[in-house]
Amino acid sequence: MIELISIICSLVVCILTPIEVAKIRRGWVRKKFNGSSTEFIVAYRKQLNMLTWLGIVFGLIGIVLALFMTTGGDAVVKLVAGVIWLTVACIAFVCRRMLLDVPVAGSPSPSDA
Repeated sequence: MIELISIICSLVVCILTPIEVAKIRRGWVRKKFNGSSTEFIVAYRKQLNMLTWLGIVFGLIGIVLALFMTTGGDAVVKLVAGVIWLTVACIAFVCRRMLLDVPVAGSPSPSDA
């Protein structure tokens, strides 16, 4: 049951993270965030960095546990969960890289120079 919850949550993260990053690239900032857009981008990049490492750790744990399972069904579920968590890590890494070139509000863009 816990693996099913983990799979569902990681799939939601795989879908919502690129959507949020696209909104952030267009200048969106969470309403509850108290700070500038630059501070929000820095905080969000830290969150994506943490998500990258968690995805790597949970993915590798799932794959290693799948190798030690004796029944076929349990091994497949753990393997699928591990692969999905590694996918979360890849998506978070790519999205974090996409936020490197986001223009900061109030600063001139390179084309203005």
